[in-house]
Amino acid sequence: MNLNITNQAQDVPFSFMVQDLLTGNIEKSQAKYETYKKMNGIAAIDLPDIETAISLHFKKGSLVIDPGVNPDAAVVIKTSSENVMDLNAINIRWGLPYYFDEAGKKVLGLIFSGKIKIKGLLTHPILLTRLTIIMSVM
Repeated sequence: MNLNITNQAQDVPFSFMVQDLLTGNIEKSQAKYETYKKMNGIAAIDLPDIETAISLHFKKGSLVIDPGVNPDAAVVIKTSSENVMDLNAINIRWGLPYYFDEAGKKVLGLIFSGKIKIKGLLTHPILLTRLTIIMSVM
């Protein structure tokens, strides 16, 4: 399994956490690896409370992690460092994120309360769904 991940955000400690999370998740699951190979686009994670942001450039089987929020990012997740980990707890059922258990309802509550803001939620659902799948530790 060749993930071809390049971390160009060496000055951002959060980038290593995301890289390790993605590597571990994808290497443990053939389904997540197949999802990863289909991903094409830019997603960003912005954590203003700790002044940290990274952009994830997916290109069908490769990933480049850059510092900051890329202006061309189709999906931007903006939340606190405390809430970002809740996104990893979403269960995947039938190949999709499952929002009808405790973890899913918590994330939906954070989205509806504005504690998690997602640019591209409605305009780029495929990239967002695939990102959720590969980031989920479940």
